[in-house]
Amino acid sequence: MDVIKIKNKKGNESNDRIQMISFIGYSKSGKTASIEKLISYLHSQNYIILAFKHIHQDNFSIDTPGKNTWKFSQAGADVVVSQSPDESAIIFNRKMDPHLMINSIKNLIQSSLKSDQTSSEKDVIVILEGFRDMKGKKVLCVKNLEEIKSQMDPSIAAISGSIFSNISELKSAKTEISTKFINILENPEKILKIFRI
Repeated sequence: MDVIKIKNKKGNESNDRIQMISFIGYSKSGKTASIEKLISYLHSQNYIILAFKHIHQDNFSIDTPGKNTWKFSQAGADVVVSQSPDESAIIFNRKMDPHLMINSIKNLIQSSLKSDQTSSEKDVIVILEGFRDMKGKKVLCVKNLEEIKSQMDPSIAAISGSIFSNISELKSAKTEISTKFINILENPEKILKIFRI
């Protein structure tokens, strides 16, 4: 199981672990559809899900030019927090270490759920999309055998994605590749076994 170990306030390792499932693949390979299906399944199983998307586009901003949060950032705020009756968002105006963000967000969630005893007992699973450089096992989403060959490495624990919509391509890939193939759109629970969750 791929986990992040959590340190308590004294800097000692606690028993809390965050389970992670990482997805990689080229554009239009079925990553988003697979992740949506998995998130929906995990939500139905009462998990708390943190979803992280790596955006590869230079100069991309999640914020909207002209809005107050954008103006605060332009004025020099290092962090901008916005809150509505139904959502809360934190924008860090710098690149952040994903592990640090995962730990911090998990702690925020657990603190906010302490008043609800049943919610605080939920397990946390982190879904990562596009973080190729992070250590740990990954799900490779692909359209065809060539995409498998060009991206295959020892971190790939399962293959999924759009390839399942092309039966002849899928059969060809299964004869050449020994890695487990899982159609997450039909069987999202099977990916949990691969990641020992």
